[in-house]
Amino acid sequence: MSLPVVRRDKPIRKISTLRMFHKSYFWNILIAVLTFFLIFFILFSAVSPERYELKVGDIAPEPIPAPRDVEDVQATQAKRQEAMEKVPEYYTLHQNITASTIATITDIFDKMDEARSKAEERLRQWEEQNQGHAGASPMPSNVPEEEYDLPTPDPAESYDKSFMDELESLFPVKLSYDDIMTILNADKQDLNLLKSHLIDTMQTMLEVGIKEEQLAENKINLTNAIQSTTLSNELKLLGTTIGVTTLKPNLLYDYIRTNQEKQKAAAQVEKVMYKKGQYIVEAGQPVTEAQINMLAELGLLKNNKMDVPLIAGIAMAVFICLGLISMYMAYYEKELVEKPLMLLLISMILCLTLGLTYVTTLLNRYLIPAAMAGMLLAILIRPRIAIVINMVLAVLIGFMTGMQLYAVVMTFAGGLTGILMVKSRQQRNSIIWAGVGVAAVCVLTLVSIDMVSSGGWQAPLQSSFFGLMSGLLSSILTIGTLPIWENIFGIITPIRLVELSNPNQPLLKRLLMETPGTYHHSIIVGNLAESAADAIGANGLLARVGAYYHDIGKLVRPYYFKENQLYNQNPHDKLNPVLSKKIIIAHVKDGLELAKKYKLPGVIQDFIAQHHGTTVVAYFYHKAKNNNIDMELDEFRYPGPKPTSKETALVMLADTAEAAVRAMADHSSEKIGEQIRKLIRDKFADGQLDNADLTMKDLDKTAEAFTNVISGIFHERVEYPDINSFDERTKTTNDIANGQQAVNHKR
Repeated sequence: MSLPVVRRDKPIRKISTLRMFHKSYFWNILIAVLTFFLIFFILFSAVSPERYELKVGDIAPEPIPAPRDVEDVQATQAKRQEAMEKVPEYYTLHQNITASTIATITDIFDKMDEARSKAEERLRQWEEQNQGHAGASPMPSNVPEEEYDLPTPDPAESYDKSFMDELESLFPVKLSYDDIMTILNADKQDLNLLKSHLIDTMQTMLEVGIKEEQLAENKINLTNAIQSTTLSNELKLLGTTIGVTTLKPNLLYDYIRTNQEKQKAAAQVEKVMYKKGQYIVEAGQPVTEAQINMLAELGLLKNNKMDVPLIAGIAMAVFICLGLISMYMAYYEKELVEKPLMLLLISMILCLTLGLTYVTTLLNRYLIPAAMAGMLLAILIRPRIAIVINMVLAVLIGFMTGMQLYAVVMTFAGGLTGILMVKSRQQRNSIIWAGVGVAAVCVLTLVSIDMVSSGGWQAPLQSSFFGLMSGLLSSILTIGTLPIWENIFGIITPIRLVELSNPNQPLLKRLLMETPGTYHHSIIVGNLAESAADAIGANGLLARVGAYYHDIGKLVRPYYFKENQLYNQNPHDKLNPVLSKKIIIAHVKDGLELAKKYKLPGVIQDFIAQHHGTTVVAYFYHKAKNNNIDMELDEFRYPGPKPTSKETALVMLADTAEAAVRAMADHSSEKIGEQIRKLIRDKFADGQLDNADLTMKDLDKTAEAFTNVISGIFHERVEYPDINSFDERTKTTNDIANGQQAVNHKR
């Protein structure tokens, strides 16, 4: 016969995790914020350097090293300026200026032809006017023709000021009256020669290139070149005027390219850096302005100026580390997110470890309690979250020690070793052995790193001692603080459970001596509950220890319970069933009072309060009905509460199963199995398992586990024959004597 299968993969009672999360949402945020600021304060205190009150010219009382790499800005700027000054100036030859200059000269000489044409036209007009006047006064007859003085053109008369202004406006350059007259009176061939010589000379100069500062020199050279020709002085003067006026610099300063080259040269200059640990200021030396600037940038001056990069860097590092922990919990540890008290525990252990690391590193940099947090969290919560916290802790301690490799590796490797070594240990002295393992890993870590960095043997041997002390310190702190965490947060660890299961515990010893039947019953219930818990993946150790204490209330009135009655006399036979009911139910209340008196953990008290749930004391209810006592069924129920965990529910089922099977006449496996499944179905139907988060599949495995254990207890035994020991001993002695006589007879 098997249990009915109804949605075997679903919990019996669905709990709204979203509602639970919202209830703890505020506390989660508050804990996260407080943790952030605490860790930030610890890291900032660890990495923030000592600050000095100095100004330019003060004598430094002690050498001041750089806490991190820093640039000497002034020295770097000086080197960059020097490199920029060495960059030559770049000039660009503008061919358009050359072409424009030659074109201007060509245009000037073209305008000369136009001016000469205008002048010739003007002279013809003047001659025509003068010939008209001559016709009006005929030549005298008595004067020979060759002696008659005809009027000749006079430029001064024909070229008036307005005409000269007109000619001057033709030219793109400023020419004087004499220059224009030279143009008008010069021979055309000489002008062409001047033009050719002037263009050739300027073309040569412009092709080489003329800078602004070279213009005056080139004008002199141009003048000399013109003066060296065979032309008339008037033409030389005209050519000099035209050349000097039109000559322009065509090799212009290239500001963009020059600036680019200067910037490139400056960029190639390496920064003047002070490396971490290098002295910025020497003791007994006056402080320079550049040193003051570097000290200010590093936040080493007492000027109330915040070291913004340092603060921002630490804040980002802490935010990233806590963010990683939060994301891990949100995806893989959702039940912890719903328990702010557990988050507070993790936060306190993390901050305490960082604080102790800060204090111990002031004594010696290798004296880090690297594995403390990992071992505590592995014991108090679970190894998986301990490994994640340990990795984050390694990063944070790395920041505290200036990103020293030894600190990161010691924390990670030592912490992981401690977690793995305490994972399955259930004795407090196992933490000592875990500390020895951590110490060994820390020693190997420090020796290997020092051997690589120093290349010798002395430094590794010195550091190995502190590595050994680091591991032992971690285990001592773990053992010393473990009871504090257990008591403050109400956590019962496997080590504590093993201690509670010791028969020498005062309550268990009393249970054995005063109520041996109940003690024996509790041991069997513990075995049943542990077997079922292991089968469904619950905490078997917790279920077993909870079962040991679930009936301690029977110590108050032991003989009112069947298993402690040494004779067939039952005190309930003489009592009213209502009173008997009250006595039986009272063992729950009595048990809780004893548990508080002996300071049992709250999780163990849950087994005492919940192992009967709200079930009915059926025997006395029926007795009351038979005695015609008018009472409701609910008046014969235990006050509860119903089991709220898998472990308490399993103890309830094991308690019921053990008592019921013991009363059976037929202890065959089939009958035991049927009875156990019937009892579980009854508890399920009565609603006693509604809050236990058990699936139907879990109940099926529980029934199977109970059947296997109880069948082993009530197995069939071989019936031994009745033997008279005295007769058998006498017969054996006679046989031996007879045998000895036969041997002697043969001899």
